[in-house]
Amino acid sequence: MRVWEVEDGKSIPKDLVREQDFILRVRRMQRIGNQTLVINFVLNAIEPLAKNHTAMEAVQKKLQEFANLSHGIYSDMSNGDVFISWENNTDAHTMAHRLIEGILPDQKVDPKQFLLTFSMPQDYTILRERSNLYIEVVRTSGSVGLLDNEHAVATAQGQLTAKNVDQIEHLLGEIDVRPYGRTQSIYKNTAGAWQVVGEEYFISFEDLRRERFPKLQFASSEHFFLALCGILDQRLLVMLTNNYDSIGGRPINLNLAVNSIVSSVFAQFVRRVPREHRGLIGFELHRGDLFQDFSLTLSAIEVLKREGFRVALDGITPDMLNHIDLSLFPVDAIKINVSKDRAFQLTTPDIRKGLSRISNDKIIFFRCDSDKSLNAGLELGVKTFQGWLIDDLASKKKTSP
Repeated sequence: MRVWEVEDGKSIPKDLVREQDFILRVRRMQRIGNQTLVINFVLNAIEPLAKNHTAMEAVQKKLQEFANLSHGIYSDMSNGDVFISWENNTDAHTMAHRLIEGILPDQKVDPKQFLLTFSMPQDYTILRERSNLYIEVVRTSGSVGLLDNEHAVATAQGQLTAKNVDQIEHLLGEIDVRPYGRTQSIYKNTAGAWQVVGEEYFISFEDLRRERFPKLQFASSEHFFLALCGILDQRLLVMLTNNYDSIGGRPINLNLAVNSIVSSVFAQFVRRVPREHRGLIGFELHRGDLFQDFSLTLSAIEVLKREGFRVALDGITPDMLNHIDLSLFPVDAIKINVSKDRAFQLTTPDIRKGLSRISNDKIIFFRCDSDKSLNAGLELGVKTFQGWLIDDLASKKKTSP
């Protein structure tokens, strides 16, 4: 029996995105160890479905709706067959049989002929062997044309979902993200002059989305969006670990998801950065992580400070200053979003009071793209800014006689 390992790029065909997703999920089931029921719906064994693509899609849609309603995880294979998995759900097997009896095109077909059941983690080896069969089917049938990365990109559309995040995570393993690397300067206002005090390094997801995933939308869930940003942040860390000389000894800021603190990618980056250089590197932790897991964010701050890095809270909006005293957090900087549509909030007395609790040396006004935001910041004594308006002002100052 050949076991395909997802991490080994030479062992598994790179175009089998759906199969890779499912194998990765099976490995997670085995690693976590929770009792999980997995049912394989072998739809290609039903002749009317195997010969009718529209009918197959209709059944898949019903199975996906069933998975959502029963809190299961839906996975379809390249040939149309489906896996659904449930944690700690003893009724799912009975429900699956009743469902399939209701959607069979031929009521005389015995559901037992095309419903295969696996109990994880006990059946890990058997389920992995079953997963391998789907890879072999595609390899031997020569039908890889429908499974290339362009097809996978096309499926990453609509509202952002866990499935899309998984798809993009795998596709990013094949995409060179270096062309999407960006920097933006952070400035301090000193006697009317703009002095660069650091550079923020990031991967422009908007550029990446426009070119690679143009039909993907982000309005549905900040949780999934943060997960996607975390994947990109790790890719950037890998790039900088392998090319540390390009940033060594320079003040830079990097975005970091708090759960990346325990990743091997972060550990490798830390080992690559000499202790004496770490004070120049600031990690920006997003407010979304703070609200989703307060204690984990505090632990991440503690780890980063212990390793000698600077830490900033990122993505703070002015209205948040009414509800939380950010001066209590042991961080080096607090980045406040003062984009044009938020500038009016900076005149609100309660928000000004919240700002007054924070040391001016810690505040960074970012997305500063209007005179109103800039003037409000200068009036409040803010010294550090980031945004295209400041880029323009600093550039004009340099070119003026």
